[in-house]
Amino acid sequence: MHLPIRRTSGEPLLFVLLLALHLALLWAFSFIPTQDGPGHQAVAFILRQYDRPEAGLLRQYYLPNGEALPNWFIFFLMSRVLSFVSVPMAEKILLTAYVLLLPLAVRYALKAIDPRAAFLSVLSFPFLYNFLFQMGFFNFCFSLAGFFFALGYWWRNQERMTPPRIAILALLVLWVYFCHPVTLVMTVVALMALAAWRTLKAGSRRGLLGPILACLPALALMISFVGRRTGATVSMLPLWAKVKHLAGLYSLASVSRWTILLAAALALLFFVVALLCLRARSWRPSQTGDGLLGVAVIFAFIFFVAPSELAGGGFINHRLNLFPFLALILWFGTCEHPAWRRRAIQIAAAGIALGFLGVFAWMYARIGADLAQIVAAGDRVEPDHTLLFLSFAHRGERRDGQPLVFRTAPYIHASGYIAARKRLVDLSLYEASENYFPIYFEPRLDPFRHLAAVPLGIETEPPRVDLLGYSRRTGGRIDYVLIWGSPVGETLRQIAAGYLEIWRSEDGRVRLYRTASTVTSS
Repeated sequence: MHLPIRRTSGEPLLFVLLLALHLALLWAFSFIPTQDGPGHQAVAFILRQYDRPEAGLLRQYYLPNGEALPNWFIFFLMSRVLSFVSVPMAEKILLTAYVLLLPLAVRYALKAIDPRAAFLSVLSFPFLYNFLFQMGFFNFCFSLAGFFFALGYWWRNQERMTPPRIAILALLVLWVYFCHPVTLVMTVVALMALAAWRTLKAGSRRGLLGPILACLPALALMISFVGRRTGATVSMLPLWAKVKHLAGLYSLASVSRWTILLAAALALLFFVVALLCLRARSWRPSQTGDGLLGVAVIFAFIFFVAPSELAGGGFINHRLNLFPFLALILWFGTCEHPAWRRRAIQIAAAGIALGFLGVFAWMYARIGADLAQIVAAGDRVEPDHTLLFLSFAHRGERRDGQPLVFRTAPYIHASGYIAARKRLVDLSLYEASENYFPIYFEPRLDPFRHLAAVPLGIETEPPRVDLLGYSRRTGGRIDYVLIWGSPVGETLRQIAAGYLEIWRSEDGRVRLYRTASTVTSS
C-alpha cells in the first residue's frame, strides 16, 4: 500500500520547465550536430525513395536488408510514420519525442514504486543529451525510455500478471529489442532479477512466469540476430578505464571537456544520495527496495565483465555505463527522503542539467555554422548522381589548430544532410557498409571495399582512398567529391588529376569538385 502523496512545492513546475528547456535546444538550431545522425537521415530518405520508378540509381548502389533488425525503430518512424514531412523535420520530431519520453518514463516508473518519489525524475534530465546521443545513437536513446516503461509496468502489475498484462509487457520488451540489443539484455536482467527477488519473498514461483513469457519473443529475435554474427571481433576496455568511466559517469561527457566536470558532479550526487540512503536503511529481507539495489549492483558487474565490442556492435561499455545510475534512480524511489534532501537533489540535478544545456547550446552554434557551409555545397550537386564526402577535420578546428569538438566527430558524416535533401548516392554513407542497418551497398560497388585504400579508409583522418581506380575496378562512378578541411597528400593529387573545382566556401574549408569528364561534356 502506498503512503499518502505529499507533493514537494513547485516540483511539477520544475519538471515541466526542464522539459521545455531541453526541447528548446532541439528547435533553436538548424542542425543537431551528432556524429551518426546525418547518416540516419540519408538512410531514411533512401528508404522513402527506393521503390519510386525514378530511383534507379539508388537501386543500383543500395540493397534492402530484410532482417528483423534490433535498430529498425527510428528508421521506420522517419521513413514511414513521418513520411509526410521532410527528413530533417522528421528527425526534429523524433528527437522531440525522445526528450519527452525519457523523463516521463522515469517519472512513470518512480510513481509505480511510490507516488512520492516522482520528484526524483529530475535526475533523468542530465542523461538526455548523453555521449551516445551526441554520437547519433538515437535507437539506443529511445531504448532507455522503453527500459523504464517496461520496469514501471511490471512493478505496477507484478501481483496480477494476467495474460493481457503479459502481452502488454511483451510489447514493451519488443519495443526495446527494436531499439537496441544492449538495453534488451539489461531490461531482461532487471525483470528477471526483480521477479526472482519477489519470488524469494513470496515463496511462490508464479512471480517469474509472467516476465519469462513476456521476454521470450524478444529473446528469440535477439538470438537469431546474434547467431548470424558469431565470430565477430571481441575487444575489451582495460579495467582501469572502466573504473574511471564508472566513477565519473563518463558516458555523459561529450562535445566539450566542460562536460567531464558536469558528469563527475552528477556521479558525486548519486554517490552521496546512495550513501545517505544506505545509512538510513534497515536491512530486512522484506524490504522491497533491496531488489532494485541488487539490480544496480548486477548492472555494475555486467559493465565490468562485458566487452567493448561484440557481434559487430561497438560502444557496449559506454552504453552499459549508464545503467547502474539509472537503476539507482529507481532505488532512490524506495528510500525515505527528508524535505531538505528532496530540495537539495532537485536543485543539484536541475543545476547540472542546465549546465549541460548551456555547454551544448554554445557548441551547437559553433558547429552549426560549419555544417551550414557543407550543406550549401549540396545546392550545386545535381540529383541522381554520386557524391563522395571526405573529411580532413572530423572534429572541426579551433583557431589554434586543435580539434573543436571533444569525443565525437560531427563532421565525418556531414554529407548525410545533403543526401537527406535530394536523391543522391552517398558513397561515404557508412551505414550501408554494415550489416545491421536497413540498407547496404551492392557488394561489387561497395566503396568501403573498393574505393578505400585501407580498411575504413574513407573515414580515416586524412582519408585514404583510390578515387581514380574505383571506376576501373567496379564500373561505378564518382560524380562529385566534397571536401571538408584541407586536402593533403595522395588524395589531393588524385582530385587534381580527375576533377575540377566548381565551388568553395568563403573560408576555403569546404570545396566541391566534379569529375572533369562530366564538366567537359556539359
